[in-house]
Amino acid sequence: MNKTQILLIFALLTVSSGACRKTVEPVAAAGEVTGIIYLDKNENGTWDAGKDKVLRDVAVSNGRDIAITGKDGIYTLPLRDNCAIFVIKPRGYRFPVDDKNRPQFYRLNMPAGATGTRFKGMEPTAPITGPVNFPLYRNDEPDQMNVLVFGDTQPRNHTEIEYIEKDIIAGLVGAEASFGLTLGDIVFDDLELYDHITGSIASIGLPWIYVPGNHDLDFTGDNRTDALGSWNRNFGPDYYSFSWGPAHFVVLNTIKWIVDEDSRRYRTGLGTDQLEFFKNETERLDPGQLLVILTHIPFSGTTAWYDEAERADFMEILARHPRSVTLAAHTHLHYHHMMDKNDGYPGETPYHMISVGTTCGSWWSGAPDEYGIPHSMMADGTPTGYSWLHIDGNDYKLQWQGARRPAEFQMHIDAPAAITEGEATEVRVTANIFNALPSAVVRMKIGEQEEWITMNNVIRTDSLLHRVIEREATLGEVSWRRPSRPTPTPHLWEGTTDVSNLSPGVWLITVESKDQWYTHTGQHLLLIKEKPAS
Repeated sequence: MNKTQILLIFALLTVSSGACRKTVEPVAAAGEVTGIIYLDKNENGTWDAGKDKVLRDVAVSNGRDIAITGKDGIYTLPLRDNCAIFVIKPRGYRFPVDDKNRPQFYRLNMPAGATGTRFKGMEPTAPITGPVNFPLYRNDEPDQMNVLVFGDTQPRNHTEIEYIEKDIIAGLVGAEASFGLTLGDIVFDDLELYDHITGSIASIGLPWIYVPGNHDLDFTGDNRTDALGSWNRNFGPDYYSFSWGPAHFVVLNTIKWIVDEDSRRYRTGLGTDQLEFFKNETERLDPGQLLVILTHIPFSGTTAWYDEAERADFMEILARHPRSVTLAAHTHLHYHHMMDKNDGYPGETPYHMISVGTTCGSWWSGAPDEYGIPHSMMADGTPTGYSWLHIDGNDYKLQWQGARRPAEFQMHIDAPAAITEGEATEVRVTANIFNALPSAVVRMKIGEQEEWITMNNVIRTDSLLHRVIEREATLGEVSWRRPSRPTPTPHLWEGTTDVSNLSPGVWLITVESKDQWYTHTGQHLLLIKEKPAS
């Protein structure tokens, strides 16, 4: 065989091999939507046949059903009106994002549009006549990861967005995390503020997930679709899911929009389609994988579930995936709730639901500091701030971070600042430990004594917050909003220490909190003044 013959055979084999790799272009039947999920190698957002790589075993949903791509990268789903077609990001890939770092992973199908009368909603979308393809990019996603978590940002106006910028965002620019998220109430009813708040958050430099809250609705909407029109235009679907690193995340919209003649209100609920999506999504997951549910309204609390039968169905589905945690906001309180059968949760072990507190604290109320920012202490005594969700394999822990405070600031201690020698035999010490788990063991000691005194968990309001409110009430008419009325908190511990034998001077009171996540320490200085000579 000569050189010419060898080259000819090689060319024929190359052509034949290329023909075998030829991509099948998807064609949808009537009432269906189809497309290709692909690795966008040049990140141009366009499917380039022969250049980009199709991705198999990727899930895609229409908000109810879930399809899995085959070896050709193609999915096919029923095409539903008033829905989003979205790709469920697998581990090791990332979404494209827009100029506000909002993930672009969906195509809306709203042929009639969706809007109320107060804010701009969705214009009617063009008919889907061809393939709906979704690009993904490679992403390094190790087993250990951090997620930046905001509760309600909830600004009423541009001034309150400036509070958020100064109190929270400026200190987080360049933060190291896989992504960030806001757990609803992105704004406080004024949906025209979306552009400002999302632009500010984008400056942090992370892909950002947004969860809908009850104050993110257009209250003039005549139905659920119209009330969410502005949300869809700004953020896409109101519920969806994705994997990142070892964990799987499901965003749920727990706001049930109810219109009854002239009455418009919300309750906690999911609706038939969302409940079916949640069931279908969790059924395909490994039950040993960490499942993180992101929502606005907690599953138990003061806001009634609209349909208790639906709630029971949801709890049954939730209990089938015991390696799970839910992050919620809405309450403007920070607490851990271990749901059990008393809450209607049928699982064998309690389910961990966390109300993460709010970035805006108590709706930007209270006296402003030297920078003009209201202290906005929450009604349980927790300061404004945010959280870090730390994930390691299928383990997790949540870290609370007070705004403009060191990471070590995890409690405030309320005790006398000074007493006179012989004036009292014991001193009462109260510690509000913002992120302590219900199982925390809390103890205290004074000075260098070796003996620690166990502190008892008490459910009552924070005495320090009471004094803050009382002090501000003496100022008469003020230009700022009054703080929220204190509410009983589960993260308060109390104890007494004997001071009868202490000599005059400054004594250090130390409080230590220890649970399966963290050991936190706080200090308080007590001055014992010398008894005046008689």
